[in-house]
Amino acid sequence: MQRSKTQKELNVPISFRIPLPQLHEIEDAVEREARRHRTDLLEFVWTWAWSEYKKAGSLQALLAGTRTRKYSRRVSEELQDELYTALATIFERAPSAVIEDIARVLTTRAGKYGSEK
Repeated sequence: MQRSKTQKELNVPISFRIPLPQLHEIEDAVEREARRHRTDLLEFVWTWAWSEYKKAGSLQALLAGTRTRKYSRRVSEELQDELYTALATIFERAPSAVIEDIARVLTTRAGKYGSEK
């Protein structure tokens, strides 16, 4: 690995195996996207994929397509995790009438505390 004094970040090559048909698709995409090299395209794809992975928080969340959690600084992350889990359980298992009641309560509270002061 070479280090440059002016370079702010270190780029390290990473290798992994891909199926031959995907290699052909990548080569076609490089030409379509007017990129000079395969690495130019894959660097962009990797940057996007990595940011999506970080937003998801885990591979399971990324694959499941679940939304990321934004934590508030006012309440502990543990309590927020408990609340998210409780809501997810209610959404998955509760009758629709219970979900509608919770929606009304949460909407009312959000309206009360949501306005900026």
